[in-house]
Amino acid sequence: MLQAALKFPFRLIYRLFPASQPTLRGWKAQLARAATTRYHGSDALHSLRHMVWREHDNRYWKLSAELIFQYHKIEKGLSIGGPPRFFGLKPVLATCQLVERWQSAGLSLEDPVFVGAIEALRSYRRRLDDTPAPPEQATRLRNAVERCLCLAAPNAALATPRPYRAPPSGAAAMLDDLLSSRRSVRDYSERPVSIADLHAAIAAAQLSPSACNRQPWRIHVYREPAQIRELLALQNGNTGFGHQLSTLLVLAADADCFFDASERQEPYIDGGLFAMSLILALQARGLASCCLNWCVTPQRDAEAHRRGSIPESQRIVMYMAVGYAAEGALVPRSTRRTLESMTVWHAPQPPTAS
Repeated sequence: MLQAALKFPFRLIYRLFPASQPTLRGWKAQLARAATTRYHGSDALHSLRHMVWREHDNRYWKLSAELIFQYHKIEKGLSIGGPPRFFGLKPVLATCQLVERWQSAGLSLEDPVFVGAIEALRSYRRRLDDTPAPPEQATRLRNAVERCLCLAAPNAALATPRPYRAPPSGAAAMLDDLLSSRRSVRDYSERPVSIADLHAAIAAAQLSPSACNRQPWRIHVYREPAQIRELLALQNGNTGFGHQLSTLLVLAADADCFFDASERQEPYIDGGLFAMSLILALQARGLASCCLNWCVTPQRDAEAHRRGSIPESQRIVMYMAVGYAAEGALVPRSTRRTLESMTVWHAPQPPTAS
């Protein structure tokens, strides 16, 4: 109904009754704002369909997210300082149940997610020698953990937790240099993007933090010119340079990684963290990039999923142009706000920097 109202012949009325223009423009603006409520309905339906973990859903992406969610609690508990104490009864038992589901589902026992879970349980088993479980739970807990440990040999490369590693000398200057040199590029050379560099940048970005380490991001890489054109036609920020692109990325986050709609913001938070790491990793390898925002109607979003063969469960976070900057390419200075305008100090007030 709201969409139909927006098709009202406002321009004709403007011409016939010029004095009505301010009022009619106000009505049209209100209708346009009201029409955006359909976005929230679409988001709610998406969350109801995909942000749920069902006991018998053993698809890899669902089960791996739930397994990481539980065993990362063990890792975090093992990493907390202070006097050792018993912890983790519920997440450990949940991890053991998920490990058994994983095995029953026939998923790879060499997958790093699975091996990581076993290594978390292995460290927890050692911890029990120092902080035993309550007597009424001790036998059940120990038996559940030891059944899982039989499924994989020790893997030192994935042992957890590990010692904190301080950054190397000069890291701050290198990062400052990388951040100050990075700008969105809108003028690309014809040089094809190195697949090896692209893979390396994605692997580096995979180290980004995410909620409970679930790593929901999915990267769709397009290098076929016709498909790139079809996808860019749905996005309004690539005018004037989109035709130069030999590589287009679509960054998405899989809603299957989240347990309910209370996490509805996480796909974008985690996706944004990944995107920032990725553009810096690309920049470090000499690859320029430009983030292309994704603010579209639900219908256009669905069309992008169709054109890009992207599963419905994956929320598109942004497009990203990738390539090598053309010789002599210019970039915006992109002046930043003052620190004072963006930083709110809650007492004590720090001394003024000299």
